[in-house]
Amino acid sequence: MSIDQRNELKINLELNALYDIWQEFCEQHTSLYELTCDEYIKLLASEIDDLEELMQQKNSVLSNINELDKQRRDVIKNICHLLGEQQEPQKIKDFILVLNKYEKNDIAIGLEKMNLLLIGIIQKIQEQNKKNQIFLNKAILSLKELRSSFNGEKNYDTYGANGLVK
Repeated sequence: MSIDQRNELKINLELNALYDIWQEFCEQHTSLYELTCDEYIKLLASEIDDLEELMQQKNSVLSNINELDKQRRDVIKNICHLLGEQQEPQKIKDFILVLNKYEKNDIAIGLEKMNLLLIGIIQKIQEQNKKNQIFLNKAILSLKELRSSFNGEKNYDTYGANGLVK
């Protein structure tokens, strides 16, 4: 086997490993999304003990995602080195351009599809986190108002003619 063939084999193995990492990224982010939805349900039901356990699970998933990200960076670095690229791309779209340059179109298309899926999952997580945060903000405001009412403070606002609080 010549060096070029060995190099090509190493590149293909690394590309397969990268695809597997991206697939695992999607799975871990899906788990994170499900946990984030569960978090909202626990918040609504005021199940604080269950919420603490859920937060531990989320932290574990986030830790897994961070480890996958480190692996992803290492594999991309190895692939770029094997391809003889001087500079390692920072964004996946730039890395896909590198793959296309070396006629690795099939894996480039697969990674692009997986990345689009990942982006969709991340957007859902962000939307759910916003819902969770809005709920928490409303709960905190209600608790502040309740505490103020127990302290004998007024818990209503007076509005002026311009609609702003006086």
